Amino acid sequence: MNAHLHSPGRRSNGFTLVELLVSTAVLSILLLVTMSALETMQRSWRETKGKVNQFRNARIAFETITRNLSQATLNTYWDYHYSSTGSNIPPAESTEPPTGYVRQSELDFRITPAVTLGDEEATPDLYPGYALFFQAPLGLSQNYRGLSSLLNARGYYIRYRSNEDQRPSFLPGGVVPVKHRYQLMEYRPPAEQVATPETGSKKGIQGNTVYANENWYKQDLDAVSRPIADNILFMAISPQVPEETLTGTTRKKWWIAPGYQYSSRDTNNATPALDAPILRQDGTLDEGTRHLLPPLVRVTLIAAEEDSLSRWAAARGNSPVDIAAEADAPFDEAEHYERDLDRMKEYLNRQKLNYRVFTASIPLRNAAWDSKTY
Repeated sequence: MNAHLHSPGRRSNGFTLVELLVSTAVLSILLLVTMSALETMQRSWRETKGKVNQFRNARIAFETITRNLSQATLNTYWDYHYSSTGSNIPPAESTEPPTGYVRQSELDFRITPAVTLGDEEATPDLYPGYALFFQAPLGLSQNYRGLSSLLNARGYYIRYRSNEDQRPSFLPGGVVPVKHRYQLMEYRPPAEQVATPETGSKKGIQGNTVYANENWYKQDLDAVSRPIADNILFMAISPQVPEETLTGTTRKKWWIAPGYQYSSRDTNNATPALDAPILRQDGTLDEGTRHLLPPLVRVTLIAAEEDSLSRWAAARGNSPVDIAAEADAPFDEAEHYERDLDRMKEYLNRQKLNYRVFTASIPLRNAAWDSKTY
């Protein structure tokens, strides 16, 4: 029987304990690096997807504003003007001849601070920026007739509000908390004079066929407004004229509304009062911008991304913030538009908010200006 002896210099097959420990450590490091990279990639994908979806809604809302605004109209016509009454209504029991012909319109184009839409206690932190209201053939009717030329009012403004009316009734607030956000609202009453008749204690919703009231756009504002985009922090609207019309003058392109506010019923939007046409010494009438649409309207929206805005809002106690005041960007003089916008961007960067600015100058196709008007 032969005995098989191990030679002293021969090693056994297998790994030593040290080699196993080193291999395990290296494998653990590789797995850790891989999982960390995967988690980072997933987080980046979620953030990118969230930003795309968030800003997509803001972009769609911005395109909605620009598309509808470009169709704004006043349906202007010519009528008599009497100096004694300041309108086309002749004085009672008088043979006074009309002073001349002036533009007339029953419609209205209005740009006003959004805070004016609220009650007496409304503040800029609840209604930031500016609001825009106009009429255009946008075809909203309950009867679905003549939609291509049906005249409708439109309005856009920002309001700080909760999402309670958008939540299902069965969803408890304790499980999914109610969110408060800045929402871009669209005012869109139907064309019928009375869309919902008043029955008993239920108040009817007035239509938009009559604009005689100075603040017609406030009628049923909450009832016929709906949010079209969340997390819209600010909106600035500046009526302007084309650059080529300024040749040989000292005027600036924003001269028709140096303080952003604009009313098509006002002769001079540089003053807060509603001015009537002025009778010149030569007997002609100075109508200014009365019953005229601005040739260009520069619209700027500032939209924030949900995740960064949620963190910022939580740090602020989920309370409204007067962003323009904190950024020292009052947006009260059109000549300082670029300065105020830069200050707003700097403020949002300091607050570590992910945001995007949408801006465009929209030509209004129905703005009937001529050489005398410019």
